[in-house]
Amino acid sequence: MEFGTIFIEGIHAIKRNLIVITPTIIASLVMLIATSIFMGGDLSSLDESNPDKAIMAIRAVAPRLFVISALNYFLQVFSHCATVAMAIDIVNKGTCNVFDGYLAVLRKIGGIVPASLLILIFLTFGLMLLILPALIISFVFILTFVIIMNEDIAPVMAMKKSYRTMKGNYGSSIVLFFFLLAVGITVSIINILLGQMLYVGVVLSLFLSGVFMSFAAITLLKFYTILETRQQVLGLHD
Repeated sequence: MEFGTIFIEGIHAIKRNLIVITPTIIASLVMLIATSIFMGGDLSSLDESNPDKAIMAIRAVAPRLFVISALNYFLQVFSHCATVAMAIDIVNKGTCNVFDGYLAVLRKIGGIVPASLLILIFLTFGLMLLILPALIISFVFILTFVIIMNEDIAPVMAMKKSYRTMKGNYGSSIVLFFFLLAVGITVSIINILLGQMLYVGVVLSLFLSGVFMSFAAITLLKFYTILETRQQVLGLHD
């Protein structure tokens, strides 16, 4: 598979339709506001020199941390789905808009929510068993929301199809997964550094995150479309 072509097409698609980064930026802004409201200065005021007090403070904010983490997860899922919907419009129409992206999410909400809950449960158990199981779960279900947004399919069936697709094309899938993982880690490190630049850093970080998430969504969509087309061609020859 020509990954170079897929990646270049993804970059060009973002350059021609920069608005595709909007869902990620909106989700990130909502999280910044929510974290500020729910947490305030609780974590920044922890007294690291007194472990007992620090532990008590962490226990006190744990419920709010759970709420913030859950909110962040679902916001990321919804923004990813909106970005995928916009990517589908870019491929089919050559253009996209944010309103249609979110409208597509609302139409598919009955599949998105159950799938996101199931994946969250699997990821939680995976993280409890250390990082490797969580990585495997992320790998096999990475196409789930692309499939849901692209087809009329039940959430469990979309998860199964993602699993079969990734497993059936293991070589190409593993290359794509670890490439996106490496780029994602790099972007996270850069964002941490940008965080030291206060307001300018926050703006740059939002933009960079939006570009990466859009690139990932478009790349996954193109990857899945190529595999589906190849499978249909093979089916015709059988």
